[in-house]
Amino acid sequence: MSERDGLKSLAEICTADFRNTCYVRINRQTGEQRPVTLEDHHAAIEFYSLHEDVPSDIATQYDVARNLYLYSWFEYRFFNVAEASVLNSLELAMKERVGAEEVERYLKWRNNEHKAKTGKKGGVRKGMKTLIEYCRDHELIRNEGFTQWQQHATMLAYSRAQNEQHQWAVAEMERTGAAEIALPDIELEQLPPDPDYDHVQYLIDCTNKKRNIYSHGSTMLHNQVLGSFEMVSEFINQLYPS
Repeated sequence: MSERDGLKSLAEICTADFRNTCYVRINRQTGEQRPVTLEDHHAAIEFYSLHEDVPSDIATQYDVARNLYLYSWFEYRFFNVAEASVLNSLELAMKERVGAEEVERYLKWRNNEHKAKTGKKGGVRKGMKTLIEYCRDHELIRNEGFTQWQQHATMLAYSRAQNEQHQWAVAEMERTGAAEIALPDIELEQLPPDPDYDHVQYLIDCTNKKRNIYSHGSTMLHNQVLGSFEMVSEFINQLYPS
């Protein structure tokens, strides 16, 4: 049986979770390393803010998630609680922006359209996926409003370069018998966005699934959740433009 995390003792409440102390920041100019600090952790989540025109009730729920992320410095398992919370704040933002009556009208229209094409009942149901589709269809959000769309082509190019570098390193180690090999940093210029990549469709396909993983019970544990804060903050800021 694996060891449980248990309840933190009073003496450890303000002690960093040891799983957060294993990471370092590297100065690319000097190569110097230093431990990641609470200040770094705070600055990372502080960056993803909502602008002043977002309604207070939505901004408050979003900041509940941000504070959960902040306190994950002391409790590592809060990372995934924070991600679940920020995804829920996105659904709240869409519901309030669209309104219950408009959601019902949209559902009726979509289902009537489905029946006219197929002769069958069904089509779409209430939920996060349908809300994102509404936002797309009514141009409340656009690809251009998401950093991931802007950087998609560059990220793919970086991934290809990284894979090629790895393959070269393996072949070179086999050829020379070396136990290790130093790899230089991969430097790429920022590429223009790929007009064929539809990031909004990606969100339609994947966001609801990710939220449901948490909603239906999950033991997921990782700290790579800032991408969800980036997406949700950019989504909500588009819903309520300044």
